[in-house]
Amino acid sequence: MIVFSPDEFRSVVDEHPLEAFAFDAAELDLARAAMEESGLLLVGEPHGARETPSVLWTLASVLDTRALAFEWSYDELGGFVREFIRSGSFDFDELWQLPESAELFSGDGRFTAGHFALLQRLHDEGRLDQVILFDRLDPGPDPEDWRVRDRDMAERLLEQWDGRARLLVLVGGGHARLDAGATMAAHISRKLPLRPAMIDYASGRCWSRGLHDIAGSLPAAPIRFCVPESTPAVVPGKTVSRPQKP
Repeated sequence: MIVFSPDEFRSVVDEHPLEAFAFDAAELDLARAAMEESGLLLVGEPHGARETPSVLWTLASVLDTRALAFEWSYDELGGFVREFIRSGSFDFDELWQLPESAELFSGDGRFTAGHFALLQRLHDEGRLDQVILFDRLDPGPDPEDWRVRDRDMAERLLEQWDGRARLLVLVGGGHARLDAGATMAAHISRKLPLRPAMIDYASGRCWSRGLHDIAGSLPAAPIRFCVPESTPAVVPGKTVSRPQKP
């Protein structure tokens, strides 16, 4: 679902529920061990699932994390997020001043009402010391080479993370693979011990430039958080015609 005005999006963010999931104890033990080893947990998602922010809120609570990292372009949203950290509230009217070509309005499911609700909740709870945006606009030198983008995202994440706060990193499932050699996860694993996790939705649909079935959409991973069903997220939009990043 897409909303086209800041007031409507603000209302959806305010009303977005963040509910705790009861994950398998063995999977949570693996996540705790992964966090102890490296200080971070890399979580792969299928973009555009409404329940994903609740998964992150649950993990932030269980793992006692105080930092979040998103696959958002720092050069588009960095100032907006810094102002949120300073003031404690979102200025969606300012956000809607971005042009129609902004990635925020791409409708690809990386930017959802639930993400903003999660940031607000963690901030209000006093559990948000750092927010890292590790993507950037028009990655180079070759925008068509996903390996360049993955390398840059890994490097930016590690450069920006101060290491003092336990970190949850949310990224598209393909970037969280360890078996593809040049993914973001693979680059991070050369610097830190890494055991990525995947959010495994058994059924349902997501919104990523339209409605899509979600079951079985992610690759294998050392840790899997099983969720029975997904529903489509609400995303901000002006147009939804731009090419989608993987």
